[in-house]
Order: sequence, then C-alpha cells, then structure tokens
Amino acid sequence: MSSHGTTSTHSTKHLLTSWFDLKFRLIVQAILVGLFSGSVVVLYRYLIEHAFDSTMSFYPYLVKHLWLIPIWLVVLGGGGYITGLIVKKQPMISGSGIPQVKGFLQSRVDMVWWKAILGKIVGGILSIGAGLSLGREGPSIQIGASVGQGFSRLFRKAKIEENFLVTCGASAGLAAAFNAPIAGVIFALEELHGNFSTLVMVSALASSLVADFVSKEFLDSSLFLISAVLLPSL
Repeated sequence: MSSHGTTSTHSTKHLLTSWFDLKFRLIVQAILVGLFSGSVVVLYRYLIEHAFDSTMSFYPYLVKHLWLIPIWLVVLGGGGYITGLIVKKQPMISGSGIPQVKGFLQSRVDMVWWKAILGKIVGGILSIGAGLSLGREGPSIQIGASVGQGFSRLFRKAKIEENFLVTCGASAGLAAAFNAPIAGVIFALEELHGNFSTLVMVSALASSLVADFVSKEFLDSSLFLISAVLLPSL
C-alpha cells in the first residue's frame, strides 16, 4: 500500500474516532446538564409555588383586616419597582425567555448565564408571588439553557458544544417544569433547531430524562389532574 493510502486510512480512522468521542462526550455532558438544570428548575418551581400559595392565603386575612390594604399596596408597588429595575439592568430576562435562547443559538445575542438565572428566579418570585397570572414554561426553559451555557463556559467548551449544551439545558428545563421529557425533546428539535438531528435528539432526551427524574424525586409530579367523566348509558 502506498504511503498516501496509509495516510488517508489513518486520517479516516482519526476522524471517525473523534466523531464517536464527541458523541459520547456530549451525551455524558447532557446528563450532567440535565442534573443541574433539573435541580435549579425544581428550586425555581418550589420558590414560586410557595410564594404564590403564601400570597393567596394572605388575602383572606387581608379581608378581615382592611387597614392592611394600603400597606399591601405599597408592598406590591415596591415589588413591581424592583422587578422593573431587574429587567432594566438585565433586558435579556424580559418576556418568556424563549426568543433570547433562540437568538443565542443563532449567535445574534449573548447571555450572561448566572445573571439570567438569578434574574429569572427573583423576578418570578416577585411577579408570581404578587398574584400575577404567569407561567413557568418560558422561564424554566431560559433557566435550563443558562445552566447549559454556564456549564459550557466553566469547562471552556467550543461553540458547537456550547450550542448543544444550551439546547440540552432548555430541553431539561421544560421537562423539569412539567414532568414532560418527550415534550422537551420535541421542543429542542422543532423550536430551537428547526430540523431533525439524531445527536440533538439523543442528547436532549438524556438531559430531559435526568431532569424529569430530579423533578419527580423532589416535587409532586401530579401537575394535571384529569377526572373521569361518566357518560350516561344510552
């Protein structure tokens, strides 16, 4: 065999080995990102649920003590002012957070991962704790994506790996928010990447399953209660 053929064979083997190493490394990292993202989102869910329950239980007390209403209005105003300051200083946390994640993956915007996490958690507690009708889907996705970005930045990963880990974190955030790992994978494929990729699917699935496990271990998994409807016999 010629030296050129030998060099070509070694180059192909090296390429295949590097590709398989990358896939294995991404799956392991996706599992770790799912663990961390699930834990942070579980903490976020716990805090906002207890903040909301505390506010709802306070209103009956407020009805019996009307003199507290002006004080409560001042408290609500203060909470709104603080939330406004947070969004002004960190505009990347405004809204649901999903457009910001998509923009980051398309290299159009940048996020400071730890500021995004803290801003979403504090803003969520103040807003939902005040009784506002807000969901946890978008914030959980951005929190998970920020955890993935933080993992990537701390371990100095390349941009392509960072995008994978951000996607895995977003998928894990959705899975932990609603105990829906399959929905997290579909969201990663359809909404964030817009195309089917086996590597994205496997990595996002690993991350989502771990996050779902963490969520079910620490929180009640019965989010949607469906009662049986008995139809009258004809």
